[in-house]
Amino acid sequence: MRPAVMGLVMLALAASVAPRSLAADAGAPPPPAIPACIAVATESRYVPYGYNHIVRLKSSCEKPVTCTVSTDVNPEKQTVAVAPASTVEVTTFMGAASQTFVARVSCTSPK
Repeated sequence: MRPAVMGLVMLALAASVAPRSLAADAGAPPPPAIPACIAVATESRYVPYGYNHIVRLKSSCEKPVTCTVSTDVNPEKQTVAVAPASTVEVTTFMGAASQTFVARVSCTSPK
């Protein structure tokens, strides 16, 4: 991946996990953190008539993790299981007019 593209991916990831203003979240519980063993990356794949938005979850965890994925373009949450030492791709939107989107990911380990 080109350094400029990687920089944009990291910026999008940082924006998706950055804390929002306290005024907007007054009374709401804080979002769950993403475990350090889960790496999140986003990709826009060009297809005829638009872009498919993909969120990639790569696990280096020793136990399975359950993640919830949504984006600013598609706020509908998708729940996916991520096995230890595996990668899961979640397609959040197909044929989008814009290639830009911000992923919203939260993950929990089963107890």
